[in-house]
Amino acid sequence: MRSDEPRRGADHNVMREVNRSLVLALVKEGGPVSRASIARSTTLAKPTVSAIVDELIADGLVREIGPGSTAVSGGRPPILLEFNARSQLVVGVHIGARRTAIAIGDAAGEEIARREFPTPRPGAAPPAGAPPAPADPRAVLRLVATEVRAAIAGAGLPGAKIAAVGAVLPGLTDFHTGVCLLAPNLGWRDVPVRDILAAELGAPVYVHNAGQAAAVAENLEGAGERVGDLALLYAGTGLSAGILSDGRVFHGVGGTAGEIGHNAVPGIDEPCNCGNIGCLETVASGPAIVRAARRALAAGEASALAEVDEFDARDVAAAAQAGDDVAGRVIAGVGEHLGLAASWLINAYNPALVVVGGGLAAIGDLLLDPLRAAAARHALSPALRGVEIRASVLGPDAEVRGAVLLALQHSETYYRVVFRA
Repeated sequence: MRSDEPRRGADHNVMREVNRSLVLALVKEGGPVSRASIARSTTLAKPTVSAIVDELIADGLVREIGPGSTAVSGGRPPILLEFNARSQLVVGVHIGARRTAIAIGDAAGEEIARREFPTPRPGAAPPAGAPPAPADPRAVLRLVATEVRAAIAGAGLPGAKIAAVGAVLPGLTDFHTGVCLLAPNLGWRDVPVRDILAAELGAPVYVHNAGQAAAVAENLEGAGERVGDLALLYAGTGLSAGILSDGRVFHGVGGTAGEIGHNAVPGIDEPCNCGNIGCLETVASGPAIVRAARRALAAGEASALAEVDEFDARDVAAAAQAGDDVAGRVIAGVGEHLGLAASWLINAYNPALVVVGGGLAAIGDLLLDPLRAAAARHALSPALRGVEIRASVLGPDAEVRGAVLLALQHSETYYRVVFRA
């Protein structure tokens, strides 16, 4: 074939995929439904619809459930079809700095099983304030695969096919290659997550960072209300962002878009786990709250926290809620730095909504009020106009729920033209 000839095969394949997606979507969303009603709704020819339905039945995605009502004009009653949600499974995995969560969903995304366990971190106890020694990434991923299989077996579906796996990590991920480029809070660098999990589970694996996954979940099922253009500020052990543009995840050319936590802030000299100095994450994260509180106590400031040998960000937040002045100032200070981060997102991406997610979002107004005030001070007025800053609705479920939804997007039941993210 000459290079200037039209590529008819590609066009035919695209149309076939689109038509299959349309038929499957109608069965999934409007079922029980007949072949004839599908043809009327899609304007596809009846033989085309029948061929697609037969293929979907053979794949186990659609099943016949018996005859429907006979039309007033008489004739043979139509055979009704319904979507078989248990035909395939999607798996969501969130490997967090502290805990790992695994959720098993059916082909409609409904969760049918879940497992959670501490993210493995072997080694001697680290110095105060230092991150624990990381586990070997391959061993962690093999454990994840083992837990996935156990969760599926525990749900009574040991032979079910895994259509896709969404793997979510707290760090820089290259979506295109499935590699975790750098996860400082895990101690991971250049880990081929996709290849390792795909070999273990025999299914396609799609790798995203935690902010991207949380943004998808909040937009589809939480605070986002499907606005399409959304920025999620992900503040927990680390700091990152997930950006949705017209409902699609913005990855960037190398898959690392949204890593604002590792932008340097002039005047800050705190060393970061990434190896640089003065990253925003060092003053706007859970560990930043703990460090600021310890500095205040070391300076002799009076606080109820002085009575606690070891405390974490949740303890500081609880003390602030109880009226502790030192804890309150620490939370407000971190909130102001997060507001600076929010202003960067507002100026750079002009979203309709900013959602604050991650573990720190649970602190509530003690954090969000100074955050909103700082964002209003630093953001450009035209970009700020109409933007609302909301707390996460899904809370700690956002990352693993986003992993399931992203796996669902990539699974063959959606063919990417039905669900965009």
